[in-house]
Amino acid sequence: MMMKRIEANDPEVIRLWGVQQYRKGDYISAFEYCAKAAELGNVDAHAELADLYRNGRGVEKDEEKAMHHMEEAAISGHPYARYELGCLED
Repeated sequence: MMMKRIEANDPEVIRLWGVQQYRKGDYISAFEYCAKAAELGNVDAHAELADLYRNGRGVEKDEEKAMHHMEEAAISGHPYARYELGCLED
């Protein structure tokens, strides 16, 4: 069922699949799926990408890209991203 939704480019299902890969320890796949979901406009995926970039999981550690994705999520109203940005800017 999920694979049909992934093939249909459902951004929320793609993000959720990425989160499942993350929990399995497959950070490269997690990054790929979350990046695709973010590209399709999923706000939560931007927050996931920020975490992956910040911790260097599945991708080279990059604070600038982490901040970019955190800002994208925060601008779109993601509560955790807004909180995190507030903490980082203080």
